[in-house]
Amino acid sequence: MNRKSFITNTAAGLATITALGKLTAQEHVHDSKEMKSTNPGKYSKALMSALHCKLQAQICLSHCITEMGKGDKSLAACANSTREVIAMCDSFIAMASLESGFTKKTAQLCEEVCKSCASECKKHSEHHKVCKDCMESCNSCAKEMGKV
Repeated sequence: MNRKSFITNTAAGLATITALGKLTAQEHVHDSKEMKSTNPGKYSKALMSALHCKLQAQICLSHCITEMGKGDKSLAACANSTREVIAMCDSFIAMASLESGFTKKTAQLCEEVCKSCASECKKHSEHHKVCKDCMESCNSCAKEMGKV
């Protein structure tokens, strides 16, 4: 693993941990007679799916870059599609975390981008496990985005 891959994967892991913390946080009243917890949010499943998809896309992107460095130019389109997924999942995560009025529109675009990436990764899924994992994660994310 090169330095860039390590930094990318570490950053993705930290982002995932931060988001998980936010999703599982509970509100409570500091009154010994009454403890109240709330649901983690109406977008929690979609957020978790976007986080997972982003992480898989980052892993796939790192793999594509490594292989392209070795001369395999067939993964260029796959690398580009994973970059789009990373950006789109980041956007959805930001909007959904804010419970923005634009969350639904962002989810619709995220669904479209994820489907496109899954289609691109499918071309390489039989030869590269990371592409297969990314494809499956994108399909799952697209499904969750369709429910938002």
